[in-house]
Amino acid sequence: MRLQPIRRAAQVIAINIVIAACLLEVMLRAQQAIWPLYDLAIRPETIFTGLSNELNHVHADPDWDSAGIQKMDEPNPPDCAPRVLFLGDSFMQGLARSDTIPVHVRDFFRSSLCRKVCVFNAGASSYSPSIYIVQAKRLIPLLHPDFVVVDIDETDLYDDYYRYRELTSRDAAGSITSVRLTPLFLQFHQGLIDSTNKPLYLHRLLAKLYFTKIEYSRIFAEYVGARPADIFVVSRRPLDKAKAEYGTPIAYFRQTLTDLTTTILARMSDPGRLIYIHHPHLQHLASAGGVFNNIVAASVRDVARQHNVRFYDAADQLRLEFGGNPERYYIPDDMHFNSRGLRAYAIAVAKYLAGPIFDSGYAD
Repeated sequence: MRLQPIRRAAQVIAINIVIAACLLEVMLRAQQAIWPLYDLAIRPETIFTGLSNELNHVHADPDWDSAGIQKMDEPNPPDCAPRVLFLGDSFMQGLARSDTIPVHVRDFFRSSLCRKVCVFNAGASSYSPSIYIVQAKRLIPLLHPDFVVVDIDETDLYDDYYRYRELTSRDAAGSITSVRLTPLFLQFHQGLIDSTNKPLYLHRLLAKLYFTKIEYSRIFAEYVGARPADIFVVSRRPLDKAKAEYGTPIAYFRQTLTDLTTTILARMSDPGRLIYIHHPHLQHLASAGGVFNNIVAASVRDVARQHNVRFYDAADQLRLEFGGNPERYYIPDDMHFNSRGLRAYAIAVAKYLAGPIFDSGYAD
């Protein structure tokens, strides 16, 4: 007799669970069909578009063309010259289509020097010299630039050695020919597809939550556990200690810079057409509290000098321009320039570029 109420309660609970599950299934299907707040029907043809076995990752965005050149609100005029190709990472990619180093450089030449310069922005977040090498081999024959400007900063040392070194493919001479996609990215994307490839949407929800919150967290911890968590770890150390503790990554970075330099020079008419530029991080301009060393700028300067290539470090100029409040020119709690700082850096670069460009016969 006592079991009967328990059975009835269990039946009521079971029915409520089934009803709730059915309602949740309907709601999940409805939100997917109307406007997916939590995507449970991930398609392989869309999720893999940003991965590349040549450049590691590429822009999956209509703001970039098929060659990886950023589109501009105002295209280059047909009679512009010289043609300047810019390579770089997120600093070169910029904050918006109209707020990038190349666009500001072009605007400066037009407004201040009455010159119609062509600019091509191949910057992409987290790119580094390893990937610039592959880009140079593709883009120089395609665009026929008169100058190539390459922006190097502190993140490039970390990216080259810790992110891309084991993913590079090389030719017989040892030059990088491709940077394969990061296995972690592939695992993440494939895991999302597998978790949402279920008949029931409720099953998809549970599987995706398990993968993203538990399984992928474990995979990610294993991936990052083998490398420094701080991408600025080399730059934060006193210079002598950085050289002693991170001599191998620094040497590899210089090797990659040499590969990049020889790759570009083999495709350009003379060394004067390649220009390296370097921007300061906020920690370069601070007077205390974790000031960065100059190991990256010094490495670029040495490689450039060895190959008779130009190098411009904007740190001194921006230190004067930013004065005692350099933080006003950077995004709070972020490594990047804000719009004001980006434009200041771009104008400093433009003024430096005016010399090589005019010296090369583009004054008329």
